[in-house]
Amino acid sequence: MRSTPEMTCRPGLAFTLFTGVLLCALCATLVLGLLHVSAQPTVLGRYSTAHFALLLCLAAASGILLWLLLAPRPESVRWAGNLYALLVSTVVAVAAAEVGLRLVNPWGIELFSLLPYHMQGMVDHPTLGYAHPRSVSYQLGRNRVSLNSNGHRDDEMPIEKPPGERRILVLGDSVTFGWGVDQGEDFPTRLEALLREQPGGPWQVINAGVNGYNSQQEAAFFASEGIRFKPDIVLLVYVRNDVDPPIDPNAATWRRYPSWPSSLPELLDRARSLSYLYQTTKLFQRMAELRPPDAGAPGRSLTDHPGWPASLKALKSISELCERRKIPFLVALESGSAEKIPVQLRQADIDAITLGPAWSRVAPDKHRVSRVDPHPSAAVHAEFAALLLEELRARGWLEESPGG
Repeated sequence: MRSTPEMTCRPGLAFTLFTGVLLCALCATLVLGLLHVSAQPTVLGRYSTAHFALLLCLAAASGILLWLLLAPRPESVRWAGNLYALLVSTVVAVAAAEVGLRLVNPWGIELFSLLPYHMQGMVDHPTLGYAHPRSVSYQLGRNRVSLNSNGHRDDEMPIEKPPGERRILVLGDSVTFGWGVDQGEDFPTRLEALLREQPGGPWQVINAGVNGYNSQQEAAFFASEGIRFKPDIVLLVYVRNDVDPPIDPNAATWRRYPSWPSSLPELLDRARSLSYLYQTTKLFQRMAELRPPDAGAPGRSLTDHPGWPASLKALKSISELCERRKIPFLVALESGSAEKIPVQLRQADIDAITLGPAWSRVAPDKHRVSRVDPHPSAAVHAEFAALLLEELRARGWLEESPGG
């Protein structure tokens, strides 16, 4: 029986090429998905229900495209052409929106892509959970990040302290690290520059801040690695989230080492976390879910947080190790002078100050990295350094070096 024009047709070259390319892409995605093993498999002892449903959709779409290539019919080709036009226009619109958001970067939305990217570069550590990679440099948005062979955002330095050198070890999280500011604009680097203008020295201020570290991780780092640098003074910048449990980068983000995603879900998560359009959508969702604070409710102190006792214990362990080594130790609260924390720290024989006055020296609209990024700006980092210098000088710690 001869085929009639109504039964089959010869589609154009553009249609055939587009269908072939789309089929190859779907088949490659399907193979990548088949290789994945879900963490909680429920289907075939290998896949989760959602992942298996995705595989079925990919297989069905691949079958339809193959049928379009092998047995094209006028009606199916016409419908497929319309769907292709819709698909291409959607992709173009999404790409244009993504490019536009990256160019404009409204409200500093890049934070939600840069933070996962930075955390994805962490390496596993047996006691700390994770740590910075070593001897790497990369661009984090508009800012340069350079980590030395010790994993510190600092110049290269030996662990062994040279004769005559005096060292300040600064512990902390992303605030100490200098999130959102360029290399050299973080307050430890600025403090070192100010110290080198003072008599005595030379001074070396070590930026040991690691994004996401809480008090327990900072204490573990100091006991196992920080103390090896033989600091003469130890500073710790305390931030409100220091009472939270440690972050698990393996569970929260993919890793850049190795750089290629190992599974289809990881590939999709990577694309999503790096998309400004997706992050903008999530921002609007978060804003819609926000609830106005109860004006009549009393303010909750951080000392009421369930994680505060463990945090205080970690700070005590740092203080005790410093006391045994005769190293001055100072805790600087990033903000919150009205908190109960300074009182409880002093009751535990831990010297504490607040960096609140440094914030007041900067115009309010210059406090933060951006409207959605609460980290202190470069201007605030400069004032942190100036205030810390004043506090160190007032304590007489710059005239003599009992530590080491």
